[in-house]
Amino acid sequence: MKTLLGTLFLAVTSLSAFDYALKPVRVTSDVHCFFGKPEIMDKTNNGNIVNSCYIDAGEGYVVVDTGPSYLYAESAYKAMKKIKSLPVKLVINTHIHDDHWLGNNYFTEQSIRVLGTDDFKVNADMSEPTRMQTYISPEAYAKTKPTMPTEMISSDTNLTIGNQTLELKIAKRKAHTAKDMVVFLPKSKVLIAADLVFNDRLPSLRDGDINGWIEALGDLDKLGALHVVGGHGNRTDKDAARMTREYLTQMRSEIRAAIAEGLGIDETIKKVSMESYKQYKLYEQTHRHNVEASYRVLEWE
Repeated sequence: MKTLLGTLFLAVTSLSAFDYALKPVRVTSDVHCFFGKPEIMDKTNNGNIVNSCYIDAGEGYVVVDTGPSYLYAESAYKAMKKIKSLPVKLVINTHIHDDHWLGNNYFTEQSIRVLGTDDFKVNADMSEPTRMQTYISPEAYAKTKPTMPTEMISSDTNLTIGNQTLELKIAKRKAHTAKDMVVFLPKSKVLIAADLVFNDRLPSLRDGDINGWIEALGDLDKLGALHVVGGHGNRTDKDAARMTREYLTQMRSEIRAAIAEGLGIDETIKKVSMESYKQYKLYEQTHRHNVEASYRVLEWE
């Protein structure tokens, strides 16, 4: 009996002891972000592949994206409290991909508001195992319960939280996902662009529309942000979206040319190799799929 109890104790302890040991990076005096690795989620990085941010609103924090698990969200907040011990006033989910919002229940269990788009109502399937549950370790996924936003919006919204005005803007059409939301801070000219902006690694079009994505990037340019934080990648200057824009624009041009030439999808995938982008992480894992997804959109123009 003692041996059995000891084994159970060790199992429970190991499940609860995992810590991402996250470290925030200062973007501006009122924005700190956590930057994930340019990798595919696995049991080594445990989903720490995504960027999430904390906005200091004076009276408390606004959290933009809660990351891949409960324990990720807990680790991030613990790290931020070392910088300034503030309560969290609001959480924002930028889109439905689960690496960005599976930390929600860390906050909802504390009765903190979580705001997202109404896309969650129809596209966030809570009945099936999440990607994170499938690919990261049980220790990292412990305590995670897929939890939708407590409030949902369908159009652009401005909020005042403490000393911050937050402009929440939703892409006009399908881009990276059916509904992508960004957060703009006019006071500090910070744009938290989520997965409309990638750098260090190639973007993914698995759920997206290349035309809508390029259009959305054009709309973001009009904001005049001085600091742009993407959903993946470490670059945060005003030109942080350049690689995403150039990659998508070149790919669209080459696919259109292939279609005009009469090439089928398999021939186009081979032709549109864009080998200059091999320098970016995840080229092998994503580029071919991006061309295929974009061809299926562009062939109907």
